[in-house]
Amino acid sequence: MTDAGDIPAQAPARRFGWMQALLIASLAVNLLFIGGGIARFLMYGPPERFSGMSQMQLIPRKFFGELSPGRRHELLQVFKSFGKDFRDGRKTARQQVVTLAAALETEPYDPARVKAAVDTFSQRSAALVGTGGQAALTLIEKLSPEERKLLARRLRLRGDGGKSHDGKSPDRKSQAGKPDGG
Repeated sequence: MTDAGDIPAQAPARRFGWMQALLIASLAVNLLFIGGGIARFLMYGPPERFSGMSQMQLIPRKFFGELSPGRRHELLQVFKSFGKDFRDGRKTARQQVVTLAAALETEPYDPARVKAAVDTFSQRSAALVGTGGQAALTLIEKLSPEERKLLARRLRLRGDGGKSHDGKSPDRKSQAGKPDGG
């Protein structure tokens, strides 16, 4: 007979744990999302940047999403043509905020200087909104009758807080063709 001490000790069998399964599942999901992102990029190209849109409050972004890529690019050129005016206006507004901060810190406090800084900022902001309005008019002049109706529908939907008159979401496929969104 053999002694118990003569048998070499075997390592316990390694089991596939739930933590390893969870890590593999997580890796699979991450790879799925990365693959989806790469496929979207390869199929449709990089996402289009709507430059100057922050000053263009009259034209909803979703309006551009409903246009063909060629037409969207053509109309976005209007914003690019106003880009320098928008950049200069934002730069001036930032400078005027710094001027207001300096006026607030000045001792002794001078309310007239603070008022002048606020008034200057307000006037510049109004001019910037005016530039946005001019850009909107320029864009609207380039729209076809169908595009004007589409823009009107988007404006109406935005004015309704994103709901159509029947309380349903305006972006459903069944509502896409209706000119009044409801």
